[in-house]
Amino acid sequence: MINKVKSMRGQTLIEALTALGIIAIVITAISVAVTTALSNAEYNQSETLATKYAQQGSEIMNQIRDDNYNGFKNYSGTYCLAQNQTALGTVQPSCSSPNFGTFIRSVDIVQGGCAANVAHVTVTVSFTDGKCQAGVYCHQVIDDSCFSTSNPIQAP
Repeated sequence: MINKVKSMRGQTLIEALTALGIIAIVITAISVAVTTALSNAEYNQSETLATKYAQQGSEIMNQIRDDNYNGFKNYSGTYCLAQNQTALGTVQPSCSSPNFGTFIRSVDIVQGGCAANVAHVTVTVSFTDGKCQAGVYCHQVIDDSCFSTSNPIQAP
């Protein structure tokens, strides 16, 4: 009878350890799922904002062009377009530090890049998250447009 009790105690211990192992696996799986979901939600939010900022950059470029067609013909190269900025500054080799919150927004203009009298304008918004190497903006949203550099409405 004593051997039977010792044997049952051993089985109970094994059952308890097995139950703890299963609980640990379930908790780990839930933790991984929640962490992944939060990371994806953060990435989706950043990508949505970057898309909005790229479209806003294209609208600013459209307004700059509409305000002065002749002046717009002189723009060529890469420009940094910061938050609340409605005019282009000087040509930059690159925009490497955040100029729009945690985002980097740049505008690249190539005159004649689409056709004669049509400029190719590329607005790029870069952002980083936990999936990127430290200090690297590894995600980009790009908005490409072709802008006519000739005023369609001629003065009388």
